Amino acid sequence: MYLLSYLLLTRLLLPTTAPSQPHDHVIITSEMFVSSFIPLEQLVEEVLGLSDTTVTVEDIYAQYPGRDNPEKIRNFIRYAYENWGTTYILLGGDVEIVPHRNVRASRLGRTGDIPCDLYYSALDGDWDANRNGIFGEVDDSVDLIPDVFIGRLPISTAGELDTVVSKVVAYCSDSSAPYLRRVLLTGFDLYQNPPIHGEIACEYYDQFLVPSALKPCTKVYDSHTGNHRDSVLTALNQGQHIWVHADHGNWDRLGTGVGNHGWVIYRHELRNLTNGSDLCLLLSMACNVSEFDSSDCAAEELLNAPAGGGVGTLANSQVGTLLGPDWHHTASFLQVEWTLEELFDQPGHSALTVLAAVQARIAPLAETSAVYRWCQYAYSLLGEPAMPVWVPSGTSVAEPARPAGQAGIYVLPSYVLRNLVIPGPDPMILTDVLGRNVLRLEPGMNKLDCIPSGVYFLRTANGASRFMGRVVKVGKE
Repeated sequence: MYLLSYLLLTRLLLPTTAPSQPHDHVIITSEMFVSSFIPLEQLVEEVLGLSDTTVTVEDIYAQYPGRDNPEKIRNFIRYAYENWGTTYILLGGDVEIVPHRNVRASRLGRTGDIPCDLYYSALDGDWDANRNGIFGEVDDSVDLIPDVFIGRLPISTAGELDTVVSKVVAYCSDSSAPYLRRVLLTGFDLYQNPPIHGEIACEYYDQFLVPSALKPCTKVYDSHTGNHRDSVLTALNQGQHIWVHADHGNWDRLGTGVGNHGWVIYRHELRNLTNGSDLCLLLSMACNVSEFDSSDCAAEELLNAPAGGGVGTLANSQVGTLLGPDWHHTASFLQVEWTLEELFDQPGHSALTVLAAVQARIAPLAETSAVYRWCQYAYSLLGEPAMPVWVPSGTSVAEPARPAGQAGIYVLPSYVLRNLVIPGPDPMILTDVLGRNVLRLEPGMNKLDCIPSGVYFLRTANGASRFMGRVVKVGKE
């Protein structure tokens, strides 16, 4: 009863007047950085074609209810989503500027708090249904499917902000740079018993997920000769686009052969990269690489590198997770695998909305598995959520031979033009990557003329909301 009263009071206290026009994209930052975000606002509106506005945390704290500042920010985001039609939220600052929410999860006998920006994007409920002040617990009835696309620019100074914004603007403004066809696969031995080798995962990505137009990939593996740390740094300074990393890590380092050699790349070495405008997107399954509540973690340094580095990272804000027996296709490895699938499955280019798509695919597993709930909470985006990831058009991808043990978890995408057949006897619901219902599909032939091209998910229509598969609609006819 207390929770219901609290939620009703929250809704009554929220502003009720919508602006004269919708805002597809909202930047949340401190008032001291508003002017520095003007170039990004112009990019969002003039290049990406999205209506944009900037809202300060100072205004949010003064106008929106909540037990603390993170809850006030979340209540504002819910208001923007419901009244402005907002799809993209950029958290414009490190945690001392735009605070985060720690959420509670358990994995393999370990319980811990995870810095989790999914709290700001999965808007149903309040993440603390039992009112004990601990967020994200199983009995808090958390809806794990995101409602908005969320990303964070972890900047603390005007200089860092200028650096990151200029990178995003430069990247979005050139979709034909030659380096965009470069993929760097770095896989190393995590354990010998059981045998868990990053190289095995990376070779699977190369064979089944990386489009032919992006091959041959640059590879650095433990099976290679030479100093792997130096080899990875050399490759990055030469300019790579998609960088896949599979090894151990920590908040201040990425492993490059830790188990066999003790080699790592430290955060200051990422900040000192000199790859210029050939900016990478890092995908990592390692522990703590994106621990953004620590002081300038490795992923932050990659983004803030003044002479190169990266333009975005998808990595873990807490420890990564391994799950057997199919080690290379489960848990944190699976998140990277599905991220690559989302990046490469669609013609032309896709966007960093891939994170929401991966979260939507993981959600059914996270509902019943503590390990996958941990994975869901920890995997986060540092970068601009509306930024396109340029993938050359005309690419082709081999159909993956699905790993054993995933039956019932994932159905290969159905590529459709106008019609989709539901074999029956039960109706299905087609949802978008944000979990919103798009279309009810009856048994038999269903016309899809009324929906735009994109990625959708099939769920049962009987209230169980069980994930059944994915549909990719291409073209208008």
